[in-house]
Amino acid sequence: MTLNAKHIIPDLFAKIHFGEKMGTGFERIREVCKKENAPFPEIEFNENYFYVTFRQSKEYLKLAAKEREGVTEKVKEKAIEKVIEKVGERVTENQKKILEEIIRNKYITIKRLSESIGITERKNRENIKKNKEKSLIKRVESADGCNRDN
Repeated sequence: MTLNAKHIIPDLFAKIHFGEKMGTGFERIREVCKKENAPFPEIEFNENYFYVTFRQSKEYLKLAAKEREGVTEKVKEKAIEKVIEKVGERVTENQKKILEEIIRNKYITIKRLSESIGITERKNRENIKKNKEKSLIKRVESADGCNRDN
């Protein structure tokens, strides 16, 4: 196919409303991106094809992160409800609070637990030990070699 025919065929398609006139699509993409406050896509050409890479806008990424965060919180709250329901009267109020805090943040420190629950670090250690004895939590080793209670 000659260079001339490469341009004639798309123009013929546009005239019979079978396709767009060559080059008009990029301008429409630019207008939509501007209207939606989205980044303009990256466009690469070679001798036979063009490639379009669309990027997500910062606003979309923020919205998606908030949505994921909300879902995660709901799941954690449900997990807390289920755990507390299961353990029932087998644990004290402080032991329940420790379980709740560990579910919310599996990397929480004894110091943070003390601040959050309002009891001493020594009491927290005792309650954690009792929760372990009841098989409500267990110590696991992370990939970095640190031991954590889960």
